[in-house]
Amino acid sequence: MRGLIQEGNGEEHVRLSENIEHAAAVAPRQVRVEIMAAGVCGSDLSCVHGKYYMPTPLVPGHEAAGIVVEIGSAVTYCAVGDHVVLSTFGNCGHCPTCEAGDPGNCGFGGLRQTHNEGDTELWGFANLGAFCQETIVHENQAVPIPKEVPLTSAALIGCGVMTGAGAVFNRARVELGDTVVVIGAGGVGLNVIQAARLCGASQIIAIDRVASKERMAVEFGATDFILAEGDDFDSIKAVNETSTRGVDHAFEVVGSTKLLADAISMVRPGGNICAVGVPDLTATVTYPFQALHQNKNLLGIRAGGGKPRSDFPLLADLYLKGSLKLDELVSDTAGLDGLQGAFDALKSGAEARTVLLPHG
Repeated sequence: MRGLIQEGNGEEHVRLSENIEHAAAVAPRQVRVEIMAAGVCGSDLSCVHGKYYMPTPLVPGHEAAGIVVEIGSAVTYCAVGDHVVLSTFGNCGHCPTCEAGDPGNCGFGGLRQTHNEGDTELWGFANLGAFCQETIVHENQAVPIPKEVPLTSAALIGCGVMTGAGAVFNRARVELGDTVVVIGAGGVGLNVIQAARLCGASQIIAIDRVASKERMAVEFGATDFILAEGDDFDSIKAVNETSTRGVDHAFEVVGSTKLLADAISMVRPGGNICAVGVPDLTATVTYPFQALHQNKNLLGIRAGGGKPRSDFPLLADLYLKGSLKLDELVSDTAGLDGLQGAFDALKSGAEARTVLLPHG
């Protein structure tokens, strides 16, 4: 089958292969999924550039949706023919952590090799390896959704939508009338914005360095847009002037340690600072102690604190009811040979998401 292989760190080290195979047959609690759509997100770019310190050779890709074509003998969570969104959480579903409702903290199984190319074993990003025509995953990583949701849009639920919306719903728990600032109005930031709107936030301030992002930010629910022009732009001053007293919740979605430190000073006493964006995993954040001192809450957030087996169907249902925008997030589609174009668009800030169609 066709798929992409990352052989080292750097965009030049990703190539298309026609000879990828599954690493092993389907185990009792595994499912084989035909991948119909896979979003290209900032985490894919970070992975390719080595910021996540993943072993190579690797099949990249982690944000995907598809159709179940085979199930193991002990699978109960899905059936052949189900439309599923793939989850980055390789959780067991049965340990105390999972039963307490924190599947993202389970750490089940560690990283594994999902595919082969000839005699070469290939790791799978997030135990998925989604930039391929098929993958085999643990049944907990394949979450059924209604077939009425287009798979091209559904793919984004697994990462971009869950990360942004989950940060609002699960971690910050934004309430009616709260005020919010979102630093970065890309694919994930737009989902923070629309989730805050669904929660009834009274003011949603979006900040971005790209002026063209204003249109989509407002479409998704932003009440204010601040254009951060130049490296010397004082975003703290701009937010404090726009919000009058500091916001209740600040979401840093870019993955910048400087902007995360700035976010602390944008929040009122007792407010939440949400670290949604992911910098290099070895990065250090430095901030004045006084900025955090007044009972502020600095929240670490992985994939929106999601509970995929309940959250993914909820997000799909909100889409079907017209409350959650998904189709609007898809800026472009391409075959697997379109990955470099998707990366170029990400780096320029020109769009929300390119979705790869492995069979297209």
